[in-house]
Amino acid sequence: MSVHDDYRRRGIGRALLNALIEAADRWHGISRLELTVFTDNEAAIRLYRQAGFVTEGVLKSYALRDGMLADAFAMAWLRT
Repeated sequence: MSVHDDYRRRGIGRALLNALIEAADRWHGISRLELTVFTDNEAAIRLYRQAGFVTEGVLKSYALRDGMLADAFAMAWLRT
């Protein structure tokens, strides 16, 4: 999920994430959602944790970003 820079800090990401969780949980009966997020993306990590996602592990050298390998967190939301 991504929100254009011009529209960040307006609650759009939170609304999108909440809509995704609600659709997965209520409409489709999905009990687990997974995502990856770069370990330095503090705003996204905070949003995901507030929505109930937990960190399950670190993916070392996950992707090439700006010419360097970057780590990412593997996170998951589980229906409770």
